Parts: sequence; C-alpha cells; structure tokens
Amino acid sequence: MSRRAAVVCLAAIATLVLGGCESAGPDDGAGDGAVRAEVEYLGTLVDLVVHPVEVQDGVALLTVDFALAEGAPASASLSIGLILAPATGPKGTGLVRLVDLEAGTVNLPGEDAAGQPATTRDYLTLAPDATVTSQGFYGAPTGDSVAVLFPFFGMVLDVPVVQLAGTDGFATTPAELGREGEITYPSPVLDTFTEGYDDSSSARVEGTAATVALASDVLFAVDDAVLSPAAEQVVVAAAAEISAVAAGGEVSVVGHTDDVASDAYNQDLSVRRAQAVTTVLAAALGSGFPVTPTGAGETQPAVDGASPEARAANRRVEIAFTASDVGAAVEIAGAPAPEPSGPTATGEAAVEVPFADGSFGVSASVVRAGPFLIGSIEVERTSPSAGDFLEFFGTVTQGLAADRHLPMSAMVAGPHRVTLLGTSSRYYPIDYVLEEAESGGGSEVRQILADGFLNVQPEQGQTVLVTVVWPDPGGDTVTIDVPDRFRLLDVPVTSA
Repeated sequence: MSRRAAVVCLAAIATLVLGGCESAGPDDGAGDGAVRAEVEYLGTLVDLVVHPVEVQDGVALLTVDFALAEGAPASASLSIGLILAPATGPKGTGLVRLVDLEAGTVNLPGEDAAGQPATTRDYLTLAPDATVTSQGFYGAPTGDSVAVLFPFFGMVLDVPVVQLAGTDGFATTPAELGREGEITYPSPVLDTFTEGYDDSSSARVEGTAATVALASDVLFAVDDAVLSPAAEQVVVAAAAEISAVAAGGEVSVVGHTDDVASDAYNQDLSVRRAQAVTTVLAAALGSGFPVTPTGAGETQPAVDGASPEARAANRRVEIAFTASDVGAAVEIAGAPAPEPSGPTATGEAAVEVPFADGSFGVSASVVRAGPFLIGSIEVERTSPSAGDFLEFFGTVTQGLAADRHLPMSAMVAGPHRVTLLGTSSRYYPIDYVLEEAESGGGSEVRQILADGFLNVQPEQGQTVLVTVVWPDPGGDTVTIDVPDRFRLLDVPVTSA
C-alpha cells in the first residue's frame, strides 16, 4: 500500500481516510480536540486541521485551517478556494460536506434565498508559513461525531461535535460570510442503488424506504399476466432478499406498463400483473408480510421518452417495503458478474489503464465505517505530459442510460460508474436528492457521495485522490469495477 493510500487511525476515536495522510493526532497543535492531517494535492503537501463542529439550535459551524506543509518551497502557492469550490459556483469551500454515517444523511452548506452557500467565499491562497481558515454553516449532525468530506483531500472521520452553551454564540454568522436573510440547511437522506447484472432487477433504498423493480419483460410475455416457472423463481428470490433485509410490516406491489396501448388497457394489465406477482410473493414471504397489489398503468414512468429502451424500463413491477437499517442495499439473486471489460489488478496493486492520450495507474483502499464503505482511489498519470481525465470513470452516454438523474458535471468528471461487484448486482456509489422534482413536471436531480467534479490535469507522476462511498456488501474484500476501464479484484476492507 502506498503512503498516499494509508488509512491512519488516531488516538481517541479520530480516524482519517485521506490520500497522502500523515496523522499528528487530535489536539496536536490545536488544543480543542481538532483532527489534524497532512494531505497531498498534485504533489503539494497541505496541513489540514478540522476543528470540532460547534452546534447550537439545530445549526452547525465547521471551521478548518489549511497551511502548506513544513519545508514547502518559497514559490509554493495553492488556492484552497478553487480546489473546494463547485464547478459552476463561487470560489470558496462550497463543496465541503458533513456526512452523518450512522444517521444516513449528508449535511450540505446552508443556502440563502439565492441558493448561495453560507461558507467562506475567498481564494484562500496558501503560501509558506501562512495559515488560511474556512468556515461554513450546516444543519446540525445528530451524533457526537461526524465525518467531513473534502474534494481531492478525502474524508475525515470522527470529528467531534460539541454543543455550545446557551450563553455562547458562534464566532461568526452567515451574514458575516456574506449571506443575508433566511438560511436553509439541506440534509438529504443517503440512498443506495443496486442493479442486476442481467438488468432483470434494480433496487433503491431511500433511508429505510426500499423499492425493488423487476423487469416485466423478464416476468411476462407480451400482453400477458401469467408468470412462467422461471419468472416465479425471480419473485421467490426477491422474497428471500426482502425477508433478509426488511423490518417486517406491509409490502406493496405496483404494476407499471409502457405507453403503447390505451390507458384503460394498460391499467388493467398492470393490475393483473401486480396480482400475479403478489400471489407468489405472499406465499414466499409468509404471514409476517401482508402484501397489497395495485396497478398504475402508464401513469408513473420510470424514465421519460418513447424509445424502445425507455419503454422497456417502464414495463416493470415494483415491490416496496421498509428496510431494517439505514444504508441497506438490496440484491436479488440472478446472473453472475460479467467478465472484466478492461485491465485488472488484485489487492492493493495498481492497474495500468490506457486512456485518451496517455495512461494512468489506479489503486484503491477501502474502509468500513458504519453501514457504508469508503473508497480512496488513487489515479496517477504514468504517461508523459499533462492532461485531464474527463469521462475516465464512465461516459456521459453511460450516465444518461443509467438514468440516475445525476448532474452533467458528475457524469463528465465524477466517479459515477465506480461500482462494487456483488453476487448478482452492481453496487453504485451512494447518492442523495440535490433538487426535488418540480410539481409541474421534470425530474429530481441527484448527486453522488463522492468527488463530484474532477476538474484537474495531472502531470506525469502526479496523483489525484478520488473518494467514493458505497453501500456495504459485506466481506473482508471487495471488487471495484468501472465498465470498459478497469477492475480491481479482492481489495482488502479494513475497519475504521
């Protein structure tokens, strides 16, 4: 394992999952329980001090100090406010997120009425022997510690959360950071998404609300509502997974069709298909899970459009239930994992990946934290000259086809296709709702819990750290797969 990929456990409970991390431990040089680490950005070492998150009246203040590491050249300079800023937003630290792993939520920077973040807005330029400080307001975490996710720097675990006394106040205010008026504090739920290798099933869990989608083309013949023996086994497999991960209680089955036939015909067909699935599902689940069938016809399409692919996606039967745990991932038994479609490596070894006009070495380390896995993926440019790696982790076309409602920036330059291989499904990066669907139409916008926009051009020998959070499939190792790019087999999973 390279030094940059090290997972460092500090004294007390503070843990870092950082590229280029050299721990000095909590309290060292800060005196207030802060977590300190040395991180690396394109060859430049940076000292990072994350102070305890202060909480009062449901609001949290995050304070972070940045400095160039001791011995930095006199000419060294780095703009923290550009590294940690949104792709199209203001300079500053608007991309830093608080992650409440146990509660299964992510706390985004507070926003004013114009949608501007309540964080430090400055270039925050580092020079030798100087420290810059960023601050940001967030919704309050629920526990006594929280994780902090930094673009390019990694995730800091177990940052203390301290409650301020009623007579104490924050050292700054949103107004002093340039945000006037009412501030809202988005804290969306972390969602999991898995997809069967043979496209026969997919599953999304939002908090503990789980929905399994079974492809109607796998279950039924055209215009039919009779399950074949093979289709019955698919439903039985779904029942087995539901029994394993559900908290008990009601299960709903909803039939959906495409838009080819009349509304009345599609409504009737969807009801009959839901009833057929319910008969088999209820028998397999037993009396502890009352099952209710309904039909939605063509009124609730999964995807927009009238292409053959869109219509196939809309022909489905959805099974909804309550999972017992936040962060649970649902995997329906089916086809085995496909063969690799790119170069491979095993364990902590790096794989050489040809891409665009050059090549990159890719290695990974994985840490288990609460119900999730945190991956630190190092991408080193091994070929001469500099160049970006837009679409290195998956193309825009692939992202659109997956229809996960991700922003274009994540599909162009984010690790949206960095998946874990389960027994019969891909485990995609954790995501969350960034913008709700408009009431008059349109789709929600989701973001991945990962580096969302890798807008850098590493030179030969420089490494970019990419952080990805996944649901936990269990086991001591995982296989990381990016279709058409690379596969890392049997990567060890360590405990935070």
